[in-house]
Amino acid sequence: MKNDKKSNIAAKLTFAALALPGLVQTVSAGRVEETYNADFQYGNYVESNSRMKVDIFEGALSAPIGKSMTASVNLVRDSIAGASPVYNERDANGNITQHIASGASPGSSCGKLICEQRDAISTGLTYFFDKASLSFGGGYSRENDYASKYFNTAGSLDLNKKLTTVNFGASVAFDEIQPSPSPGFTSPPFDSASNFKGHKTSQQYLIGVSQVIDKDSLVQSNMTFGYHTGYLTDPYKQATFYGNVCFDDFCFDDGGVGTVVQEKRPRERFEWAWLTQYVRHFEQFNHAALHADYRFSTNDWGVNAHTVEFSWHQPIADGWQVIPRFRYYSQDKADFYQPVFDGDVAVDLNTGVATAKNLNSYSSDYRLASFGTISGGIKFSKEINALQPFSQLKFQTGFEYYARKAEYQLGGNNQGTFADYGYYLITAGFNLKF
Repeated sequence: MKNDKKSNIAAKLTFAALALPGLVQTVSAGRVEETYNADFQYGNYVESNSRMKVDIFEGALSAPIGKSMTASVNLVRDSIAGASPVYNERDANGNITQHIASGASPGSSCGKLICEQRDAISTGLTYFFDKASLSFGGGYSRENDYASKYFNTAGSLDLNKKLTTVNFGASVAFDEIQPSPSPGFTSPPFDSASNFKGHKTSQQYLIGVSQVIDKDSLVQSNMTFGYHTGYLTDPYKQATFYGNVCFDDFCFDDGGVGTVVQEKRPRERFEWAWLTQYVRHFEQFNHAALHADYRFSTNDWGVNAHTVEFSWHQPIADGWQVIPRFRYYSQDKADFYQPVFDGDVAVDLNTGVATAKNLNSYSSDYRLASFGTISGGIKFSKEINALQPFSQLKFQTGFEYYARKAEYQLGGNNQGTFADYGYYLITAGFNLKF
């Protein structure tokens, strides 16, 4: 299974689910949610040409404990089926194409190379003070070749007559990767007899502030810092080198055929991000609201990214609300990324494993390339308040389409269209307060 690919998909789906009205319970200092909340969310993710399909099921429950605490639990199941690019090839004319792994993995129940299920559980406990809140939580996620456990804490403090709120957060995650043998993968760590295991530790820290500007506007700004160390390579991604193949001191030209080797990434990454959001209420438009976000992120792998997002929250009538959304994203490539590499490889005579001869890190993973994305979507929600014995029931559904192209990068690039693709995401769910 492609663990980084799956994590990336799951993150997108979970974000889309949480973005729907009713699934996020806003924590405010000094205020405890006095009702029980039950949420369910379903998402269907499909890439172009049905390359990858994902179904996600998420359920959440939160409940008050006395007058000062709230407890929550969240359950997630992802079902993933399809195929994913493994490496790139260059033909005699210099054109780049992706090699997409196909066929069924051993014991596959869906007839695809990638056929996986991920189950996750997370819990949290929040204590509310008069002008502050403090929460602690943790979770565990498990799939066939990947396991992760994490712990987090967050807090907020109200100042300036509760017009200003300072927020902080911290989390740590411990991951274990044990790749599964799959067709087309012949070099370690894909040898099932090698019992290869990789370990990764991730730390994340957040500090931010929310400021009420006037009765109709609010601005929020957060900074996050992350540090990841350990096995950061994707064990299912490979890179193609064109040049000499060397056995000790004996080298010969590969004749333009190319040699495929396991990718290799640095064993640590530091990242930093800044997010600012502006919210403006328009009473004259039936109490509509504009949300405008900008996010800049950078890391020491050389990836700099910009994200701009706009959404319009428009109440209609009888508890209905419509939310159109637009998002643009652009990133630079990692320092060690190339679609293919011109260089020599060295083959270990004892193991038969080929590695780049003069590079410490190298990857052709399309997620580390220069590209841009444009996405847009729309969400609908319906709130029902007169439904005894419940205090509120809200339904929501949404659709989003996402297009990823090299030419969409800020300033454009000439890497070609070989890695371009799109996806659509359909979501539906409900929130119940009682």
